[in-house]
Order: sequence, then C-alpha cells, then structure tokens
Amino acid sequence: MTTPTEARIALDTARTEAEQARDLVADLAERVREGDEDVTGEQILAQRQLAELAGLRVEAAERKLVAAEDADRDARAKAIAAAARQLIDEDDLKPLLDATRDAVTALKHLLAVTAARTERIREVAVQAVHLNEELKTADPTAGPWPSSAYGFRAQTYPVHVAVLGEGNANAVRPGRMAAAVLAFALDDNRSLAGEAREVFNASFGAVIERLKAEVPGLDEALQQPAEG
Repeated sequence: MTTPTEARIALDTARTEAEQARDLVADLAERVREGDEDVTGEQILAQRQLAELAGLRVEAAERKLVAAEDADRDARAKAIAAAARQLIDEDDLKPLLDATRDAVTALKHLLAVTAARTERIREVAVQAVHLNEELKTADPTAGPWPSSAYGFRAQTYPVHVAVLGEGNANAVRPGRMAAAVLAFALDDNRSLAGEAREVFNASFGAVIERLKAEVPGLDEALQQPAEG
C-alpha cells in the first residue's frame, strides 16, 4: 500500500510534469506568434493533449494522496486503540498504591518526629527565656542576656536554644520540614515543582478527592498502614 510520503512524492512529480507540459504548449504558441513556420497545428494539439493528460495525472495523484492519508490515519487509529486496550488491560495500580501508602506513612512519621523535637526545644526555650527575664529583673545592670553567665541563651520566636561554646538547637516547624523533603525529592524539576505548587495553592481536601476519583483504590490505600 502506498504511504502518504510516497503519495506526496508522486504528486510533486505529477505537478512538475504537468507544469512542464503546459510550458511546452506556451513555448510552441509563442514561437508561432514570433513567426516560426516550422511549428504545426498538429504539434500544438499533441502537446495540449499531453498537458491535459498530465493535468489528469495530477488529479489522480491528489486522489491517491487523500486515499493514502485516509488509510494511514485509519491504521494509526486502530493501532492506538489496540495500545489503549492493552494499557487498560495491563495497568497495574498496586506499585503506585503501595508507594503512596509508604510515602504517607513515612511523611507522617517525619511530622511526628519533627513536632516532638520542636516541642522539646520549645519547652526548654520557654523556661530559659523566663529565667533570663527574672535575672534581668534581679540585676538591671546585667544587660539583655544575663543567662549567658550560666552558659545559655534562648528565644521563643523562632524557637532556639544555645549553649555557649557547645552548640545550638533550632526548632523546625513540621510543615516546613515536610515541604523541604518534597522539594528535595522533586530535585529541581521545574515541571514537577509547578504541579506541586498547584496543589499547595488549592484546597488540600479538593485535591485529595480529585485524586481518589482519578486513581481507583487510592482511598483504601490511604486508610491502610504501610507494611513492615
């Protein structure tokens, strides 16, 4: 069967030949106008017939191109339909659902660990800030950080505790930690980052409900804890 590419080449060739045939008719006619008595009516008539035939071949080539494109389009549509059926038949959601369940479980654990650490730091920070205020009240000349004499400083916003010369403990808000992990996982992929921003700019509930509708079994997977 002729392909569309082959049909286009044949059409281009037919058009070129038709144009050349018409040019020959015009050339013969112009030679007569210039007084060339060697040109006969039979020659002009024969060339016009050849030009007409060439024109008909162009029309034939055009029809063949349409037929080739129709056949090619039909074949591609049938192939895509078969591929789509195979995709539906073989689409296995289990790896996606398992990965989703594992990711949610891990993220919840991260949030819990981060929140617990933040609360421990906050508890010490509140006590440290309160005592620093007591020390300032007891000795107005001690400056803004009388607690430094005991080797520590602290503040409650942002939550921070420092032991001078030894180290610092900075609380991290759980939501920011989760977002940072997501950003790291996206690995500077601008397309994925754009998709994530769409989620953060929308109602989380609406996004989850839409995903549940798009991914069969997601609702059940989110309700089950990850194995192991």
